[in-house]
Amino acid sequence: MRLWAAFSLIFFLCISYSAWGIDLAVKKKYPYQLLTEDYFILNENDLAGYTFGMNPAPFNGKPSGLNYWQCFSCEHISITLEDTGSSTEDFGWKDNIGDIQIRVWIKKGVFHEYAMRREWSVGEFQHDFNRWRQLMKGEKHVCLGGHFVSHEKMFDHGIPIEVYGWIFDKIKTKKGCDSYFDGDCDRAY
Repeated sequence: MRLWAAFSLIFFLCISYSAWGIDLAVKKKYPYQLLTEDYFILNENDLAGYTFGMNPAPFNGKPSGLNYWQCFSCEHISITLEDTGSSTEDFGWKDNIGDIQIRVWIKKGVFHEYAMRREWSVGEFQHDFNRWRQLMKGEKHVCLGGHFVSHEKMFDHGIPIEVYGWIFDKIKTKKGCDSYFDGDCDRAY
């Protein structure tokens, strides 16, 4: 009986690993779109989505328009929603322009910033902000998808810093996924 239980456990773990994690065969099939470990959050479809209709290439630190996944410890991420204090006729002058910024600290003086594709009202961004915080609540890791746009070296109060700039596309944890474009997390490739 114990042998059967051990076999069942190993079989279940193997199925779970291939269903919920990126295994070696998937890494070989899609070698470029994941820049970090995936912590059993991503699956083959997540990587396939960033190669569909594209010519995948390794990340080279230059803007390419290609999307890449990176996964990080939730302890190193901050998501902030800012009310810019100004409005526009795009929102009928009824709501202020909002800005969501996702910042990931890699090490002292080095971080990644994920910016939104366009301006939205504070009210529109509030829904995304709440969803993303809920996806991260209680999780150890989060994966972010987006395309690279810049790498800047600068000084902040005399301290050198490096900022890697990305345009946000998706956020995913073990709880689920949300994307900038509605339905992108549910599309099969």
